[in-house]
Amino acid sequence: MGKALSDAAFRAIVEEAPDAIVVVDGGGQITYVNAQTESLFGYPRSDLLGQRIEVLIPDDRRAIHVIHREVYQEHPESRPMGAGLELSGRRKDGTTFPVEISLSVFADGNKRLSVAVVRDVSRQRRAEETLRRSEERHRLLNERAENVVFRYRLSPAPGFDYVSAAVTARMGYTPEDLYVDDGLIFRLAHPDDLHVVKQAFSASPPNTVSLRILTREGSVRWFEFSITAVRGSSGVVIALEGIARDVTERRAADEERLRLQAEVEMQLERSRIAGDLHDDTIQSIYALGLQLHAIRDETSVTREAAADRAIEGLNAIIASLRSYMHRLSGADQEVEEPETLEQRIRGLIAADSPTHWAVDVEPGLALDGSAERQIYLLAKELVANVQRHAEAENATLSLRLDDDDCLLLAVTDDGIGFDRDAVGEGSFGLRSVEMRASTLGAALDVVSQPGGGTRVSVRLPRTAETAT
Repeated sequence: MGKALSDAAFRAIVEEAPDAIVVVDGGGQITYVNAQTESLFGYPRSDLLGQRIEVLIPDDRRAIHVIHREVYQEHPESRPMGAGLELSGRRKDGTTFPVEISLSVFADGNKRLSVAVVRDVSRQRRAEETLRRSEERHRLLNERAENVVFRYRLSPAPGFDYVSAAVTARMGYTPEDLYVDDGLIFRLAHPDDLHVVKQAFSASPPNTVSLRILTREGSVRWFEFSITAVRGSSGVVIALEGIARDVTERRAADEERLRLQAEVEMQLERSRIAGDLHDDTIQSIYALGLQLHAIRDETSVTREAAADRAIEGLNAIIASLRSYMHRLSGADQEVEEPETLEQRIRGLIAADSPTHWAVDVEPGLALDGSAERQIYLLAKELVANVQRHAEAENATLSLRLDDDDCLLLAVTDDGIGFDRDAVGEGSFGLRSVEMRASTLGAALDVVSQPGGGTRVSVRLPRTAETAT
């Protein structure tokens, strides 16, 4: 057994305690205070001894404190003071601060004394207030947000811990509906998306998923869920936090954009076919008609030879149409396409082309499938225009990235050129290029003059939405 503490040792411990310690007699007079009391309340010890304890109580609480003190003296016990109440102390300068007080009683000879241990909780209260305000701001932001904010626990029992009020406007259900019915979120998923929602609300969710939700009103709406896994101290996923965005209108707009883009592609293809027929087949048929008309004036000796030439011309037209229909059927697509974009572009140049072509594609140029397709189709139009109309000896095609990371496709020839302002609506090739560039949001520049060749350049963002 260790020796009992001496009075001096005990007094030293009390004197150095981090909390204020105040001893009061039965009449409420202060008989002892420690050093922390002086520091906390701003009084020298000599000013407090003999004063009533109410000197340390805020003015508006002193009267009621006298009553509470007298009641305590009748039934003294060790307990927290004012349990559940916000207590305050008063400094010498009149300022107040929040405190926690523990009461106890002990006997000193024939006198019964009360001991109050007072702790300054200002820092704790400030932290609590800061946290409360932060939580309140967070709650208000969530409640006012258009998106649905949620927290979903995985253990011990799966279910929602929090769902923002936006769920009512977006899905027609209240947060309480989801709180009390753990399986509701799975029944709200469209039957075809049930596997998606099960994966989303699992211990290994994807970062983002899109799925259809059946609203209370019976409509179907698309939602995009962004999900973050919350891990416990052991590293196990214990909850999911995320945001659900209603993307119904956005998806509808995307679908409409794709539909319109497909329509434009179809119109471009029709225009290209019309141009091909106009420039090749119709011109050949027209020439054949003139040839047949002239046969009537031929002598019997030369008429048979003229008829043979007309038949040969007709057979050539038929063969050309068959070849053209074969290409339109897609027999020359995908499977037979060269591996690289440069090879595909070189494949556009006819082997018997009277024009000498130089093709320069930036080495290592990496494009996604949609961008590569659009560049290929533009190049196809531009190469065809040169081969059909330019009567050029030399032509170049270049494709590179400029300083702004935009794609620059340029075709230059030394052909007959044309008057840019005089080009009419009948110029199918140029009109087709203009329509395609406009659809892609690309910048088109055409420089040409009669007898001076032509340069056509198309500049479009590398990351533009070019899918068709």
